[in-house]
Amino acid sequence: MPNPILEGVSFVDTPGVLSGEKQRLKRGYDFEEVVTWFADHAAMIILFFDAHKLDVSDELKRCVAVLASNSAKVHVILNKADRVTTQQLLRVNGALMWSLGKVMDTPEVTRVYVGSFWDESLQNDEMASLFEREQDDLYRHIEQLPRSSSVQKINDLSKRARLAKAPRARLSAEPDADDVGPRREAVRADR
Repeated sequence: MPNPILEGVSFVDTPGVLSGEKQRLKRGYDFEEVVTWFADHAAMIILFFDAHKLDVSDELKRCVAVLASNSAKVHVILNKADRVTTQQLLRVNGALMWSLGKVMDTPEVTRVYVGSFWDESLQNDEMASLFEREQDDLYRHIEQLPRSSSVQKINDLSKRARLAKAPRARLSAEPDADDVGPRREAVRADR
């Protein structure tokens, strides 16, 4: 189904993070390395959690750790929130924020979009207006990605230029061996 929000945006659905006994299985590749590569090349990283089954597994903790350098790109979706009562949703959201706060080393709380992001009809519709506003916020953010991605690329290039310039500035500020002698003599002559 065509949607203008999706113009200029590509989604990559990576394999999910394993939890429970499944964590013991070998994937055949370094999952954290793959996550790092995608994170470095993505404009936005979305972590999905189901409201009725939160699990912050060891593998998820390792993945979040490798996302640290890209933490500004990370957004969280608390999905299928209509499957729990409003009271349960408040508890689940609090538990998710607490769990993420333990594994995400960021000064700011990560943005969590709460809703039911699938085509099923809502089971609990008392939060329907909240879910709609959250969905609108997420769509607005996705819609701005092509524009903000260009700005981010310029900022990254500028940052790299400053980082490359800093060692050069330090080197030019350090006196050469030939410069040390005459300066000492000039200081002594002023005494």
